[in-house]
Amino acid sequence: MKRKRFITIVAVVVVMAMLISGCGKSNAAHGKNDAKATTVRFGIDSSILSVAFQIADHNGYFKKYGINAKINTIGSGIDTLNAALTNQVDVGVASDFAALSRLKAGKLRIISFLQSGNPKDNKFVTVDGITDIKDLKGQAVGVPRGTAGEYVTYLYLKKHGISENDLQVDKFSSAAELLAALGKGDVKGAFFRGAVLEKALNVKGAKVVGDQGEINYSGRNFVVVTSDLIKRQPQVSKKILQSLNDATNWIKLHPDKAADIVATKLKLPKDGVKTELKDQLNDIRLNNKDVQQLQDLYQYGVSTKLFSGRYNLKAYIDTKPLKDAFPSKLTYHPSEVK
Repeated sequence: MKRKRFITIVAVVVVMAMLISGCGKSNAAHGKNDAKATTVRFGIDSSILSVAFQIADHNGYFKKYGINAKINTIGSGIDTLNAALTNQVDVGVASDFAALSRLKAGKLRIISFLQSGNPKDNKFVTVDGITDIKDLKGQAVGVPRGTAGEYVTYLYLKKHGISENDLQVDKFSSAAELLAALGKGDVKGAFFRGAVLEKALNVKGAKVVGDQGEINYSGRNFVVVTSDLIKRQPQVSKKILQSLNDATNWIKLHPDKAADIVATKLKLPKDGVKTELKDQLNDIRLNNKDVQQLQDLYQYGVSTKLFSGRYNLKAYIDTKPLKDAFPSKLTYHPSEVK
């Protein structure tokens, strides 16, 4: 009897030892995987534009794909690219104009579309009794200097048969300066959106006479990585896109929760973030329209000297990461974009 009891105790001890050993191996293996995680420095916008990166980090999607994410919240999209060019970050999110203005340096690559807003949210506001866009001939309109806003205004005026030679185009370095000029009557019309639009509509005699939805242009934002990151870690761009794809899918299913997370992280008004997010398309993809719009904006920028010098846009688009991650989401064919 004592012998059987002894054997039973020994058996239990052996089993427990095996379990402990197994757990130790599992934890060691887990630690080993963590050690292999690739550190990536993300430079993201301090606004709703960074929502996919914020959610990927908050929900653990970067960790899921073996990325040790170092999140750096920076002022704006173009600042994230400047940080990438000076080796402060490896990845940034940038508007079409910002990306085009920095690609010539040769150190950046576009790897995916990320998001776009609703063009109808960008309203053309006039003052001093102007109720028809054609009444702007001979007047002054305002544009934000060195941004896609110049291109948007050009396309809008052209849509209504107005040449830039028919009026005066004044350029401003910030939305605040543009708003002040509208308030003083120094300019009679300009595009505004978001919180600045609300302030513009408080200007005496302000009236919305149209919106960006009337033209064939919706601003696009892209995922941009450094060429150095691609050389050092050829597979990490694929993992970044996989992480962001999980995030964009989650945002579509939980827009209010996503808005709450971003508003808390960035200390932004929750109602405003929720409104913006509902009008925003977030997706990982790249198609002909995405690149054609970049090409058209590039041609305009070169012709108007917004961009200095020429370069081959297609040479700075790296499709391999998206092709490896989600081949069905890559429908961009270089030969079909002129």
